[in-house]
Amino acid sequence: MRASVEFTVESLSAYRAPDKLVRAGIPVLYAKSLSKTSVRLKVAAKDRKKAFAILRQSCYNVENIRYRGLYALGAACRRAAGLILGAAVFCGAALFLESRVLRVEIAGSGAYYAREIAQILKEEGVTTFSAFPADTGALTAKILELDRVEFCSFRFRGGVLTVDVEVGDSAQAQKSMPLLSPATGTVEELVVVRGTPLCKEGDRVRLGDVVVGNFSEIGGERREAVVMARITVRYAAEREYAASEEEALAQAYLDFGPLEDLRITKTEKGCRIGGTAFSTAALGLT
Repeated sequence: MRASVEFTVESLSAYRAPDKLVRAGIPVLYAKSLSKTSVRLKVAAKDRKKAFAILRQSCYNVENIRYRGLYALGAACRRAAGLILGAAVFCGAALFLESRVLRVEIAGSGAYYAREIAQILKEEGVTTFSAFPADTGALTAKILELDRVEFCSFRFRGGVLTVDVEVGDSAQAQKSMPLLSPATGTVEELVVVRGTPLCKEGDRVRLGDVVVGNFSEIGGERREAVVMARITVRYAAEREYAASEEEALAQAYLDFGPLEDLRITKTEKGCRIGGTAFSTAALGLT
């Protein structure tokens, strides 16, 4: 693919331009008259500087310069270098964030110990942007010291650390409570093992709505029950950030978690990030 450059020569004597270049030892690869005062020419890329100098010294106007062949490809690569670098930086940042604790979720029947567990995590060095420890023995031992806690496990995925804490039956009876909606949106998934569902998949719910009641109806009689259920709510998330695109995407990941149908809009202040987010709440289930 031969590297070349096309351009338009404007002058009252534009028709003389090809001959002037040939007499100067510059091969003309293409010539076409566009009007009485303009001619379209093509020369090899290596001859472009000499050709432009000769024509401009002779009072010809050189306009509409377009590169062809390998030279055009190289120019395009140079223009795209910034985009490629930005993409590489974003991918590197995403991989880094995937290996760091971005959010902590407490699940299970012992979820009411969320404040105490957060303090234990902090004491053991597990904070936002810290690496998840390979050895969780010390964390497990401290959490199991909490009153009536019988089981503890950890799950780390996509920057989200989920701590599953289960307590004994006596503690569950004391902590009978309904499951509340974690966001305003549409119910994506609802799993109820124990308790009474007050909505179904596809329903609209608001933040704080009771979605699973802590009661059961047996033979027409309502009895208190310890809820075992999980709900995931789908909602539209959008926020403007006064930051670069890469920084805005990273912050949106922290604020909302992974987004589906991701939208990125440039604004005067920075970037607006939007998409579909998911929020999960559970009692007695993970």
